[in-house]
Amino acid sequence: MNRQVSPRYLTTVALACGCLLVALIAGLPLLALLVSPLVALSLIGPALHRWPDLEIGLEVPERVVEGDEIMLVVTAGSRVGAPWVMLDLDLPPDLEAIQGTSRTIVTIEPGQLIRVRIPVLAKRWGVSVPGRITVTARDGFGFFSTSLVHRPRTAIRVHPRDGARRTVLAPSRLRPRAGNHRSRVLGDGSDFAEVRPYRTGDPQRTINWRVSARRGEPWVTVRHPDRSGDLVLVLDSFRDIGPLGDRLVQRAVRAALGLAESNLGQYDRVGLLDVGRSIRWYRPRLGRLHEARLLDALLDTQVEPGLRAPDVSQLPLHDLDSGALIVFISGLIDVDAARLPVELRSRGHEVAVLECSPDAHLRVEGRTAELAARLWRIERSAQRRRLTEHGVAVVEWKPDDPLEIPVAALNRRPVAFR
Repeated sequence: MNRQVSPRYLTTVALACGCLLVALIAGLPLLALLVSPLVALSLIGPALHRWPDLEIGLEVPERVVEGDEIMLVVTAGSRVGAPWVMLDLDLPPDLEAIQGTSRTIVTIEPGQLIRVRIPVLAKRWGVSVPGRITVTARDGFGFFSTSLVHRPRTAIRVHPRDGARRTVLAPSRLRPRAGNHRSRVLGDGSDFAEVRPYRTGDPQRTINWRVSARRGEPWVTVRHPDRSGDLVLVLDSFRDIGPLGDRLVQRAVRAALGLAESNLGQYDRVGLLDVGRSIRWYRPRLGRLHEARLLDALLDTQVEPGLRAPDVSQLPLHDLDSGALIVFISGLIDVDAARLPVELRSRGHEVAVLECSPDAHLRVEGRTAELAARLWRIERSAQRRRLTEHGVAVVEWKPDDPLEIPVAALNRRPVAFR
């Protein structure tokens, strides 16, 4: 907290003293009478002033979605009060003040706690932290000022706007745990499978009395049990292209967020492996705490250029069960990163690639650029064919398509990839 005397007070005192000195030397009592208000202000201002003890805070909403108008609440209070207080909230680039400014002027009464609401627009998803709150308080005459810089620690987590909670990716190998995926085996469940003659050992609750009465012998109803599986999302953050707000890694994070939220809602265990700036590994688990941990990790995803893809032996997948489905979410623009799905497949894992198509970000101007773009597309097509030959299912996700389309295509992947 910085306390100082303003130049206005020094100017007032200097002007009053100078005029009084001139009036005394020149013998001008009228001039002294005219300067008497300045003298009174110079004496009354310091006598009435009390330095305010400012307390500043910031309140942010818990869940924010990209494109929403949110309200940031700045709280300010003082035991002695302050007649003139300016609050200036420094916003990060991802947040924009709706009213054009995040600066406001208020009055704080003694012992009062005020709440200043600042409407802002969440332009892009991610983790945003307001830089600082600069507070400047002055007395009624403007003679004394108290400045304070408050750096809030509260992070604003902006989630992508995507209706991806319905995009459930079904693993091929299900675990003997309760879930919402229909198992191909027969047993106790809710989905009808068939009706067959009674066998020794069948529980009596499975007897279909209508069919048994019609056939004259006991028949039972067999169902498909509901099971859950393991899903591991591998996020490729080696390279990134595209304009701000629609970059490849941002689209990959959108897909990972949608799949993580939807599959965790179906009681699947979901893990995350972020390979890029650093290797971050979150083992497949359940629960809201694990979901919050995954969301925070995805929102904090960053890209640092100049890195090379690590070898599969460096990835912490040695303790992963063989029945897990690994979804590699990538734009496939890095050659080293494109080898990872093949190497993971060679380890016996079921691997699928959700390719975030970068074609929309190509700028083709001129004959040479057109030939280069054509050659680049041919190489990418050959790359997809190599992945398919190694048993890796590849589905392209175009920018204008909802996430449900590529996920539905992955759910229809041939048995050969499973």
